[in-house]
Amino acid sequence: MNKNEEYQENRGRDTIMFIVSLIGLVALLIFIPEWVWVAFPFVFTALAGAMGRL
Repeated sequence: MNKNEEYQENRGRDTIMFIVSLIGLVALLIFIPEWVWVAFPFVFTALAGAMGRL
């Protein structure tokens, strides 16, 4: 991997971030459903990283 790239692949970190952001998404969906869209970018970006697609 080129050292000049901004993203360093770390699937473990991305998996943990996916789980944490998914819990946040569910909490927003339960307590403040009109704000659930705020969590979508975090969940899907972490999911893509955990799958190795970034």
